[in-house]
Amino acid sequence: MGDFMHRRTTLAICLVVSMVMAALPMSPQNSLDELGQASFSGTADRVVIDTPQPSMSADEVVDFDAIIYDAVNNIVSGDVSWSSSNGSITSEGLFFPWSSGLIEITAEHNGLKATHNISVSPGVATAIEITSLNFMAQVSGHLTAELLDGRGNRMAGGQNLVWDIDGEYLGHGSPVWTPDSTGAFSAKVRYNQLQDDAHLTVAAGSPHAFVFPDILQVRAGSLTQIRPTLVDGNGYEMPLSTIPSIAWYAENGSFNAQGEYLATNTGRWVVSATSGNVTGTGTIHVIPGDAVASELVFLDQPLVYMAGESYELAYERRDESGYIGFVSPPIQSLHVDSGGLSVDEELRVFWNPSTTGLATLSGQDGTVMTQKTVTVVHGRAIDVFFETTPNTPSAGDQVVLVLRAVDVKGNTWTVNGTASMEIGNADEFTQSTSYWILQAEEARSWRFEGSWYDNSTGAQFVTDKTFDVGVGRLAFITLEGEGSLVPADGELDLNPQFFDAFGNQLAPVSLNWTLDGVDITLDMLLNDGQWVATTLGGHELRVNADGVFATVRLTVTAGTPHALLTDFDDGLYVRAGTPSDIFVQVVDVHGNLAEANQVTTSINASFGELAASPTGLGYWSFTGKQVGVYTLDLQEGDAQHTIEVTVGAGDPIRIQATLSRENIAEGDVVLLGAIGTDAFGNSISIPKDNTTVTCTAGDSSFVTNGTWEIDVNEGGTDRSCTIRWNGLLAQTFFDVDEVLLGGAVGSTNTAMTMAAILLFLILAVLIVLNRKASQASQEEWMEEAFDDDEYEYDEDEGEVPESVDSAVVDTTPVEERHGLTEESIKELAIHAGEIGVMQATPSTTQGETGWYVDVSEELQYWEVTPDGEWIRHE
Repeated sequence: MGDFMHRRTTLAICLVVSMVMAALPMSPQNSLDELGQASFSGTADRVVIDTPQPSMSADEVVDFDAIIYDAVNNIVSGDVSWSSSNGSITSEGLFFPWSSGLIEITAEHNGLKATHNISVSPGVATAIEITSLNFMAQVSGHLTAELLDGRGNRMAGGQNLVWDIDGEYLGHGSPVWTPDSTGAFSAKVRYNQLQDDAHLTVAAGSPHAFVFPDILQVRAGSLTQIRPTLVDGNGYEMPLSTIPSIAWYAENGSFNAQGEYLATNTGRWVVSATSGNVTGTGTIHVIPGDAVASELVFLDQPLVYMAGESYELAYERRDESGYIGFVSPPIQSLHVDSGGLSVDEELRVFWNPSTTGLATLSGQDGTVMTQKTVTVVHGRAIDVFFETTPNTPSAGDQVVLVLRAVDVKGNTWTVNGTASMEIGNADEFTQSTSYWILQAEEARSWRFEGSWYDNSTGAQFVTDKTFDVGVGRLAFITLEGEGSLVPADGELDLNPQFFDAFGNQLAPVSLNWTLDGVDITLDMLLNDGQWVATTLGGHELRVNADGVFATVRLTVTAGTPHALLTDFDDGLYVRAGTPSDIFVQVVDVHGNLAEANQVTTSINASFGELAASPTGLGYWSFTGKQVGVYTLDLQEGDAQHTIEVTVGAGDPIRIQATLSRENIAEGDVVLLGAIGTDAFGNSISIPKDNTTVTCTAGDSSFVTNGTWEIDVNEGGTDRSCTIRWNGLLAQTFFDVDEVLLGGAVGSTNTAMTMAAILLFLILAVLIVLNRKASQASQEEWMEEAFDDDEYEYDEDEGEVPESVDSAVVDTTPVEERHGLTEESIKELAIHAGEIGVMQATPSTTQGETGWYVDVSEELQYWEVTPDGEWIRHE
């Protein structure tokens, strides 16, 4: 690129110089003066081209300068004329090259000449041209192209040329191309941004041979032009005009100089053409003209017609000129009812029979109809095979096995070969003369080997056959699950199995399903054959297929427990020690109810126990132990349920009797407490009814449940009180001290105290009366002084007036009067805190009027009215 720019610059400078010189006066003197050269008047001796450059490109312009010298080398002025062997040069010596090469530049002055050879190379390429345009088929040749500069100078493209033929890349530079066939091809070459397209012509090579058509058919007595094809050594055609003349030869008939053949006799005759060392040979089939009589014949006249063989057909034709000969019929003029027709390369027609038996062939030769009937037998054996009848045996079938041969057309016939059983059951197999019989019962595989020697061809054939005896018709269906217990939310796979009459198992077949007479086929299909139980109770499932039935009976039980129900959901009251049945049922997701058989509870064993009841399924026996109100939680599986259970005291087994104090004397009034106790230590209040109390120390009177008052009036030791209730008896023994006045006022100390008090009271009264004598009359004073209310006290409350001596007050702790101890009071208080209800003392029935203990361990007396109102008495 730099060299190109340099040349462009040089050319521009030369053009400028040329224009300047053209504007100056053209006298030699002025020219020399302008150049600063001296002028002399000597005689010119020689002309010299001043410092010429050796080479240039066709794109450049070079300015030449010539100097005239005299004999002593002095410069002489004078005109110089310029000329060049190629290109153009101005009178001032400005040279414009045309063609590349060695160019001679001549400067002349008065017969004196000076020459200079300058080498002109091509300039920058401005075009590209493909130069290789003609090729020969199957002959390798180089693809060439030349680059052209702006002057038309050519130069080689080198390796930078890129070629493609018909759009396919071929190579770089000057690649070798070998055309496969004759014809025109599109070539394209590229060089940088330059491109050229051209059509390449591929012609055949030198003449090599004459090729006659495969089919040359002419009519007898006719003149026909014969034109063979002229080809080169590779078989490519070329015009017959390529060779000067052709010499003809005919085995029968004659040729004229123009290559026209005169047919004289029917038949197939050899003809040839020759031109120098180029020759060719063909065959001409001379046939009669239009038929006036014709017969369809077999040219080889076989004795038998075997399936799978080929037989050439022809019309034996006679024309109106008397010419007789065989003519290959057009295949469309023939019709056969067995086998097929074919045509070879020479247009000969062949019949290929296939099925055995009579075969009819017919044809129409022009206007003449012809027909032929032959008998076809099986062809030559190509293989043998075993044939079974039936082809697909099943258990119970009688299978016949024969050995048969087969020809190429598939015709088969029975042959007398040998056979042996390799796999099977010999008990089911029977061999006869030309066949074998097996009575199939078991579904299994069989394998036989057989052989046969073909005497006609001397070939030995062997074969084997393996087949399976399939299962027979459906005879039995079996189902699983007979007598099963199926949960209502579960599934049962009945797993139907199918068997034939011989016990062979069949593949699954489509079934019709009924449940208790109702069709459920669609449900079973949607559930992949799994039966989903929903309704409790016994059910009958029945299936049928192909007239075969199977039945299974089963029972549907409740599914996974979802909830529990009892017959005491509103609450249960039980007596300690007495089992009470609770009927518990489970509820599944379908709402089905069933007896609960695996119920558990987490209730404290000291409060009560839950166990299965002998009453029956679903009955659970709860036995309370400790009096109170409890929450009984029931659980089976994931289902839970709670009911409230109130445990009352059970049947009494003993009576405990206690006195309110230990030291008793005549005249004392003591309280006798009695409580019943059941087997679990629960206290039972003893009512008045059915209870008798007898004491040897005095009379008794009923105070409240479990409490009697004893009026002690008999002193002595080993006094006793006996309590009888519900067949139970309890006695308590005690000693009674004898006192003054027989104990009418209590003990001796009490009597003395009372006497002292009485005296003191009398004295006090006297003093008071004396003081009030002045204020009121004697009757009023006495009435006020001796008011009855002042000295009353409530026997029921066990209290005495303050004025009474403390010696007559019962000091027995109140809890002991009711058969309690500090420990038992604490236990009742704890139990009251657990259930939130005050607990009755042993002498009181829970929920009735009597004594109670609350969480504060305080003993309180409560009255329960008939209306259910509770009133506390202080």
